[in-house]
Amino acid sequence: MLRFPTLRLRSFPSLRQIHSSQTLLRRIPNPSLQSAPPELLDRLCRILLLERFDAVSKLSFSFSDDLLDSVLARLRLEPVAALGFFRIAAKQPYFRPNCRSYCKMIHILSKGRMLDDARACLKELVRFFGSKDSVSFVFDEMVRVYKEFSFSPTVFDMLLKVFAESGLIKHALHVFDNMGKFGRIPSLRSCNSLLSCLVRNKESRVAVQVYEQMSRLGILPDVFTVSIVVNAYCRDGEVQKGLGFVEEMERKGFEVNIVAYHALINGYCSVGDMEVALSLFRLMVGKGILPNAVSYTLLIKGYCKQGKIAKAEEIIKEMKEMPCLAADEVAYGVIINAYCQLGKMDDAIRVRDNMQIAGLKPNISVCNTIINGYCKAGRVKEAEKILIEMEFGSLKPDSYSYHTLLDGFCKEGLMDKAFETCNVMLERGIEVTVLTYNTLLKGFCLLGAMDDALHLWFLMLKRGVAPNEISSSTLLDGFLKTGDFERALKLWSEILARGFAKNQITFNTAINGFCKIGRMGEAEAILTKMKDLGCCPDCVTYRTLIDGYCKAGDLEKAFRIRDEMEASGFSLSFEMISSRNAIPATG
Repeated sequence: MLRFPTLRLRSFPSLRQIHSSQTLLRRIPNPSLQSAPPELLDRLCRILLLERFDAVSKLSFSFSDDLLDSVLARLRLEPVAALGFFRIAAKQPYFRPNCRSYCKMIHILSKGRMLDDARACLKELVRFFGSKDSVSFVFDEMVRVYKEFSFSPTVFDMLLKVFAESGLIKHALHVFDNMGKFGRIPSLRSCNSLLSCLVRNKESRVAVQVYEQMSRLGILPDVFTVSIVVNAYCRDGEVQKGLGFVEEMERKGFEVNIVAYHALINGYCSVGDMEVALSLFRLMVGKGILPNAVSYTLLIKGYCKQGKIAKAEEIIKEMKEMPCLAADEVAYGVIINAYCQLGKMDDAIRVRDNMQIAGLKPNISVCNTIINGYCKAGRVKEAEKILIEMEFGSLKPDSYSYHTLLDGFCKEGLMDKAFETCNVMLERGIEVTVLTYNTLLKGFCLLGAMDDALHLWFLMLKRGVAPNEISSSTLLDGFLKTGDFERALKLWSEILARGFAKNQITFNTAINGFCKIGRMGEAEAILTKMKDLGCCPDCVTYRTLIDGYCKAGDLEKAFRIRDEMEASGFSLSFEMISSRNAIPATG
């Protein structure tokens, strides 16, 4: 059999910006243009068949869609020559092959079994045209060329896989649904890529539907398919169905590996059913599947989620006694995080020390967890000590480390220390962002230092850091809580003018502030504005207004808001019904 040397499309130079313009990308061949002269076509094809690619530049002609398509059509059984000319065309400064030319080139390469180049060309095609056009645009072009050339439909399977790997779910599903019309059933590998892409993009229910369609097409699953589908069921909250699927696969003789069992164990741990999770763990071991560090870490996470951290620590001890198996930084980190969430910092440090005794160094995640735990517990000096240890050690603090400590200082009212931390961040090359300013704004507002907060606001603007919704909500809340009604109204007008009032948090902050100072007219006007801007009120919005009217003694308006709230599908909370200020529920 004649073998063709492989020419790599990956060697294409970086594309110039003009090549990504809509005009070039969406060019549609103009039928009124004259066809390429036969003499030029004959001469070009002779040179290309001899692989004298350098001689092409010596000919006097202009590249066009028609010329490229004509050459590709003539050389459709000569993939090396066709690819050589395609590469030359792609390097031209004011010309870029259109979608149909790419499709022709891919069909030619696929027919010539130059599959690596075909895949590389497909990836370029999808990058240039896949996300810029309708779901069917690339597929339809591929079909037209398929009918013109009468080549193998293998390219459709390749297109499905590339779409899936590129995260273009709708495009991949369109190919999956339609390629059967042209005599090609998707390969198992392409189907697995599609399933994996769907689960990764939180489309687990669709993944199950795709698997069901695979079964109808007679595509038998492999061990990877089983694992992906189990994971899809578990991520969709259908853990019981995931277990039933595994049992069905085992009855039919399909292999179920440790990944599938991990998905099930994690699923049951997530819903708090440790009894079933443990039984699955034992079942897995009984089937000869040896557990690894991930298996035990899943159980540790499950126990920590239930607050049974002592049991989680027992698993760590159990792992130490096993040959060739030891807990890693992730397992220790889960327990440290659990203790930090409960404010048990001494226990968190004890586990960290045990981790170091076991020969493991705390990673950035573990250190940040401890810093966060200390800050939440109000022990910012200890948090600062951890960060200093990181600075002088091999593990350098990141943006999260500094911002967590910064937040801790601000919550404790230590604004001087907060600004010192900002200076250190700048020295270490950590960017000061809107998050940094928002944290400082919150610190000043908690202290009631609104002049300082406003000065910082203007400093943000001066330095080109654009405030966001959180910035404006924080400052507005500060003005309202300090009773600075005039500046609150002025800021609210600016918030509306800048378009920061886009979500419920901003509106609810304003409504809550005006309710607390008894300005119910302004509070309800904000509710009206909220609706006008297309932002739907939530239960917090309505409950805040009801509470405000009740405290103002205006029960008639409280009833009206209550009725509107229930008409919108929300119900009064138990706390509101049982409080002395509450109004009775209907019925």
